[in-house]
Amino acid sequence: MRAPKIVDGDIVFENGDVVMIEGDEELGQSLESVFQTRKGEWFLNENFGLDREPFLTKKFDELLAADAIAEAAAQEERIQQVENVSFKREGRSLKVDVTFVKSDGQSLQLEGVDVDA
Repeated sequence: MRAPKIVDGDIVFENGDVVMIEGDEELGQSLESVFQTRKGEWFLNENFGLDREPFLTKKFDELLAADAIAEAAAQEERIQQVENVSFKREGRSLKVDVTFVKSDGQSLQLEGVDVDA
């Protein structure tokens, strides 16, 4: 698939043209979009996005949060499974590193995705 490149919520232009991405870069951007959308937030598909409940509890449970990440990743048909999830606090933000197995059997790694956005 091809899609416009988006950085910080804005479409990227270069020399007056929209920058297009494809392959793993586009898939990674698609997954980040899922993770940064609250489940139920998008009125056209209320099942789209990440369930934030495990991230909002007083006592953070990594297993529940990892399950929420896996559930959200399953919305992307090009992902076969989630292989590894790790969380890290950066100031007041929670970042996630995730390794996926794509439907073609290859790995894809996303690092530093902000799930508090």
